[in-house]
Amino acid sequence: MSKHMSLLADLKTMVETKKVAGSGVLLLDNYNDRIQVLQNMIHCSDLSNPTKPLKLYVQWVDRLMEEFWKQGDRERVLGLEISPMCDRENATIEKSQVGFISYIVHPLWETWAELVYPDAQHILSLLDSNRVHYE
Repeated sequence: MSKHMSLLADLKTMVETKKVAGSGVLLLDNYNDRIQVLQNMIHCSDLSNPTKPLKLYVQWVDRLMEEFWKQGDRERVLGLEISPMCDRENATIEKSQVGFISYIVHPLWETWAELVYPDAQHILSLLDSNRVHYE
C-alpha cells in the first residue's frame, strides 16, 4: 500500500493522456507505458477482493479480519501498540470496508475502468453494490 498513491497518480496521468490524444486508444509502444500498465494491473489484482461477487467477497473479508485480529492479539500480548484495524475490541468490519472501498479501491478501479473502457464497467457495479452491503 505504500506505493498506492503514486501508482494511482501515474495511472490517472496515463488516462488523461489517452483522452488528450483523442483517439480513445491506448498505444503501448513505449516500454515505460507497458511497465506502468502491468504494474497497475497487478495492483488492481491485489486490491480486487471488493470487486468479487458478494458471497466470495464476504468470505475474504472474514478471513482478512481474522488475520488482522490475530496480529492485534499478538501485539497486545507483547505489549506493543496495536496496529490500525487489528484491535478486535474496537474494529468495525463495516466501517473499515466502506472506507477501504471508498478511498482506496474505488478510485483505483474507476481509473482502471477509464483506461480499458468499457471492459471493466461491470466491476465498478459490483464494487458499488458491495460497498452498499457494508453501509
